[in-house]
Amino acid sequence: LFVPVSLFWGIYEQQGNTIVLWASDYTDRHALGFDIPITWFQALNPFMIFAFTPFIVTLWRRQGAREPSTVVKLAIGCFLAAAAYLILAVAAMTSGGAPASWLWLFAYFVALTIGELYLSPTSLSLVTKVAPPSLLSMLMGVWLATSFVGGFLAGYLGTFWSSMGKDHFFLMLAAISLAAGLMIALLARPLRTAL
Repeated sequence: LFVPVSLFWGIYEQQGNTIVLWASDYTDRHALGFDIPITWFQALNPFMIFAFTPFIVTLWRRQGAREPSTVVKLAIGCFLAAAAYLILAVAAMTSGGAPASWLWLFAYFVALTIGELYLSPTSLSLVTKVAPPSLLSMLMGVWLATSFVGGFLAGYLGTFWSSMGKDHFFLMLAAISLAAGLMIALLARPLRTAL
């Protein structure tokens, strides 16, 4: 699971990298008579984490026995992140060279944040459940290294921003996240016994 989750963080961390460039150069930020500052978009994800968490937890509670397994939740998180980048790919394809509406970027953050809520706390919980008590702290640190690897991957992926069409760039990120989700989904059955 370390590899696909690292891929997730690699595309997730684009929000502090290429997504800022998209907001700055390719987004029509005019709304309600003023231009939305670029920095406000960086505040959307943290705000949405607070806003959406109660609803996600309530959804899981209401699902009861039908609640997805931890591994399936990780896959769903990756699939939602892929959807977020597909949203921006569609924005890039349909804008016709003009700046895309800020609503596309807002929709991107909604999908990405819900994906993060399915993946991040769930994966940390997974480590606490399966790690031997004597190794729990060390294995939590190892698991947090997915963010470290993902950060390097985010920087590498960001180097393609200037050389690719924006629609193709976002499609590439969506494909990476989709592949990560598929890798996790393929592991769901073999890991069921172990978990």
